[in-house]
Amino acid sequence: MRILFASAEVAPFAKVGGLGDVAGSLPKSIKELGNDIRVIMPLWGCIDKDKYNLQDVPGSTVNLKLDKKDISVSLKQAKLPDSDVIVYFIVNNEYFGSLKEVYPKNCDAKVEQERFLVFGIGALKLMEKVSFKPNIIHCNDWHTANIPVYLKNSKNHLNFYSNSLVLFSIHNLAYQGIYGKEILDFANINTEKAFTPDGLEFFGDINWMKGAIVYSDQINAVSKTYANEIQVPEFGEGLDGLLELRNYKLTGILNGIDYKIWNPATDNLIQSNYSTEDLTGKKECKKALQKKFKLDQKSSIPLLGIVSRLVDQKGLDLLAEIADDLKNTDLQLIILGTGDEKYEKIFKKLNKNTDNIKSLIGYDNNLAHQIYAGCDMFLMPSRFEPCGLGQLIALRYGAVPVVRKTGGLADTVIDYYINNELGNGFIFDNYNSDDLLETINKAIKVFKNKKPWSHIVNNAMNSEFSWQKSALEYQNLYESLIKRR
Repeated sequence: MRILFASAEVAPFAKVGGLGDVAGSLPKSIKELGNDIRVIMPLWGCIDKDKYNLQDVPGSTVNLKLDKKDISVSLKQAKLPDSDVIVYFIVNNEYFGSLKEVYPKNCDAKVEQERFLVFGIGALKLMEKVSFKPNIIHCNDWHTANIPVYLKNSKNHLNFYSNSLVLFSIHNLAYQGIYGKEILDFANINTEKAFTPDGLEFFGDINWMKGAIVYSDQINAVSKTYANEIQVPEFGEGLDGLLELRNYKLTGILNGIDYKIWNPATDNLIQSNYSTEDLTGKKECKKALQKKFKLDQKSSIPLLGIVSRLVDQKGLDLLAEIADDLKNTDLQLIILGTGDEKYEKIFKKLNKNTDNIKSLIGYDNNLAHQIYAGCDMFLMPSRFEPCGLGQLIALRYGAVPVVRKTGGLADTVIDYYINNELGNGFIFDNYNSDDLLETINKAIKVFKNKKPWSHIVNNAMNSEFSWQKSALEYQNLYESLIKRR
């Protein structure tokens, strides 16, 4: 099969969150199954062209006529590290190259819409230019949602894609791409045809995520539980009714992680390597992490970690509510992340005024590895979590997850108190701070008993969430789409 995988971010070239990790890892495993998969993304200004040896694609220049504007795009290409997967980068300085961030905080709303339309429409035109005719176009989140909309509603003929099918993956339904219908003129999309209650129209505006759900051949959520959750009002973000109506084409496939990158036995970013056969190195990692954050270097104190975007979704309001309790509990907590100013201020203050809660505001990949390796437990009290990669990495590194039962967290963490034999973490159901604190205390109680704790750590590290299993599920989904045609 020939697959075009479209994503606004792709690790390691430009990564903001979990989408970048997925786009940088999943295509490798799909390629290993014998498919010709190629990734396409914008050439953002933050991408180091020399470091990744980006090369021009000769003869790839295309002139897009969008509304009354002439926009020139072309391609550079490289390969995903340690693979033969081709990555195409769409070159345009106005919409991509001049931006040093994938998602600038102060980006004008109209420019935000235009740049992702240039990405989506440009991707289609450029693949025709280089004669890569995909069987499947795999789109990811609202930034690429205009692709299935354009294919079904463009004023231009797109015979090149007459046999191409679209799979649209929802990584986070909370971000939908909502804007005024006037942007359809820029995109050369037939407004009369597309701007209807059964199409793009959403309370008087357009909604690209809605459009992708309507016009894609298949929809996928990044965990089975999330696929069910988004069909109810609590998690449906206003699209639950539509998703329930279209659930005949909605599936859930759990994300994975790259075990070549996330492997405590070979990770060169941590203090000492370790495995289930010998956990001595994990003790050294804990000591090193405690020392780095000027915490008491005691193995008997449970060390908890958080590596996260600091936003409401991640349950940080619950953590803030129990901060005083945690200050007076025999534990240590390290927080790494950046995000909403209110949470950055809270954790900076805790870092300054407490002896056992420390934080670093920002993102540091090396430190993230060290937190996973050095912590005894890993906190993810999320309000919702489509899949979550943090708990998958934590399991791999024997940092026992303490999570809320939602989305991918529910699909990957088994509560020790419900299943002693298979338990690999601790779960609470209700979204409130009392339940979070109670679950942390229950985990600490088990931590102080070496035998059951060793059993939980062993279960965690032996959990299997590599990309190979997920890639096979995607391949089966691609094949079923083609057979149904």
